[in-house]
Amino acid sequence: MTFAVPPDMRAAVWRGGGEVAVERVPVPAVGPGELLVRVEACGLCPTDIKKIDLALCAPPVILGHETAGAVVVAGEGRGEWLGRRVAVYHHVPCRACRFCGLRLYSQCPGYRRTGTTAGFAPAGGGWAEYVKVLPWIVDGGGVVAAPEGMPRETVILMEPVNTCLRCVRCLPPPPGTVVILGLGPIGLMLAALAARDGWNVLAVEPLQERRIQAGRFGAGEVFAPTDDLAGRLRARCAPDGPDAVIAATEAEAAIGAGLAALRPGGALILFAHTRRGQPLTIDGGEIGMREKHITGSYSSSIDLNGAVLEALGDARVPWERLVTHVFPLGEINAALALARRPRDGSLKIAVAPEN
Repeated sequence: MTFAVPPDMRAAVWRGGGEVAVERVPVPAVGPGELLVRVEACGLCPTDIKKIDLALCAPPVILGHETAGAVVVAGEGRGEWLGRRVAVYHHVPCRACRFCGLRLYSQCPGYRRTGTTAGFAPAGGGWAEYVKVLPWIVDGGGVVAAPEGMPRETVILMEPVNTCLRCVRCLPPPPGTVVILGLGPIGLMLAALAARDGWNVLAVEPLQERRIQAGRFGAGEVFAPTDDLAGRLRARCAPDGPDAVIAATEAEAAIGAGLAALRPGGALILFAHTRRGQPLTIDGGEIGMREKHITGSYSSSIDLNGAVLEALGDARVPWERLVTHVFPLGEINAALALARRPRDGSLKIAVAPEN
């Protein structure tokens, strides 16, 4: 099995500022143990958009890590992958350090190395026509074969659904009532996964068009973040309040209301705070006197790959509704603009090469 691979390709290169430039760059050469994946589609993750908007990495880079594609070149020792459709993770843990022993994979020093690239310093590379996967990603389980017939719009969800499932598995047992703050694509994934795990799901979302989607993803009731949100949530979960809150938003008022609504001993999980330097003002008395817990959940777990595939195969969840727009790679700046400011029912945004 052989595939024709051109010497160069189109890629969205960030060189600073608020936009990316679609340029021609060399297709990465493949060495022993590496794979070259022809990209079918790649999601626009808020983490990558933050890197552009807040200049969190050094340009030039080619971003994009929610990648679906097909292996078209297999380096020495990787022949079994040739021709297979895959989802690609850009980080894997070393499995040997203290944090891996604690299953805190995202805190592993090796996990911070990015192992997929379309050129320049490795930065994901999915916003291109081809992306190279480095050996330790393949060895570490970061390339996952896509089930037969799974559409690209679902394959690109594998990494974000993994991060959400890891968060849901942080919820304290037994399943009770959880409030999801924010119903963007991540919030809807969290709602669906929590409902699958037996939780009664409530949600808070300012956009009416997103509140309408919530029931399809397992939310029993959705609140707008109006006055006395905490009181309304407590009343809905009388007499004590909800058992847990997941913050899929950085909005401080909503987080404060969710914390105030929690029952004594309940858990607040911060999911949207993905960088340092994000101060959050909270009522310390809610933590100390009422014995509530705050924790964080960040990134994916390699241990959950099988459970993620199982979840994405669950026909009860309309995963296909999450990806509402797939832009041609050449229109990536329009895609980024829509991802930054959702409108007209937009949820997950992706780009796809025109090849």
